[in-house]
Amino acid sequence: MQITFTQTLIALVLSVPAFAQNLVSTSVQPRNAVLEEFTGVNCVNCPDGHFRANQLYNAFPGRVVLINIHSGSFATAGFTTSFGDPIDNFAGVSAYPSGTMNRIVWAGAYNIPPYFPQTPPNNLAIRRPGWWDTGYPNQGTGAYIILQGGNSPVNIGAETQWNATTRELVVTVELYYTATENQNNKLNVVLLESGIVGYQSGGGATYTHNHIMRHLLTGQWGDEIITTTQSTLVTKTYSYIVPAAINIDNCDISLFVTQNDDKNTHTGVTMVAKNGTTVGIAENGNLAAVGVYPSPAEDFIYITGLSNQVTDIKIVNVIGKTVAQIHPGKEMIEQNVSDLAAGVYFVNISNGSKNIVKKFIKD
Repeated sequence: MQITFTQTLIALVLSVPAFAQNLVSTSVQPRNAVLEEFTGVNCVNCPDGHFRANQLYNAFPGRVVLINIHSGSFATAGFTTSFGDPIDNFAGVSAYPSGTMNRIVWAGAYNIPPYFPQTPPNNLAIRRPGWWDTGYPNQGTGAYIILQGGNSPVNIGAETQWNATTRELVVTVELYYTATENQNNKLNVVLLESGIVGYQSGGGATYTHNHIMRHLLTGQWGDEIITTTQSTLVTKTYSYIVPAAINIDNCDISLFVTQNDDKNTHTGVTMVAKNGTTVGIAENGNLAAVGVYPSPAEDFIYITGLSNQVTDIKIVNVIGKTVAQIHPGKEMIEQNVSDLAAGVYFVNISNGSKNIVKKFIKD
């Protein structure tokens, strides 16, 4: 019995290296949108899918995870993996491009007009107008998650270490549960590569492919998390020898957590793969996690990631004039900007010792 306890203790110590401290927030955080886009180089409509995904990504900085999965009949060798088609089948993809948004079956007003609701309704795949549509910029599924999706029960923090000699990539992950989940969860760690120039139907011979899923470090359906009660901290470490054909300088790591049925993604984050880390959390006055969206905005902006140490928030125009003073005190603030003239504005946020500035465009 003593031997078993000692071995277990050693394993626990080894699984929590010193650099794994303070990677994850213990404050309640809003959900992020995770778009798994099913695409292929022979798909003529896929460049429009990539464009819409990037519009969503740019409208909500830091709140959107993009994962491009080359799968199905339009995909070709060099971009595919053994993981792609099983996820494609799981999502019920019937046309390309399609995508899952947080692996949720969507129904309701935000699938209209006309957002090509999932067909049949029990499938996860959504046609591209449902991710983002310039005619209805805040009615799509991604915007719905960010604006009305509430909070995630789990926060994700991570850090990577890269060994250029051995090409070993080590990813250390911390999960912190701010609410109790009454079932096991699944952690997914995805290696993505961008900046690959090559042919794309509808895009030409020198199209730049981004966010390509290269490997799942946690396996086909993720690593099961069995301790999901409030205030639980889970630490995991994964290692992968990156093939020489993959340029680590162009790679990211995306992480997301689902429920035990591989559906209902709680949230996700992305960081650079080469010696990267998730950016600081809005705790203890840290302003790094503050976000302002959407941009462009029409009637409202949302300011998120605020800590209780924020003392001053104001909106200024391009000549530095304060056009709105906002009372702090909430983690997320909804601010009416309908009276502002069209143009560029800046949100200045201070905690007394540090300041951060976020830009947005008013339509």
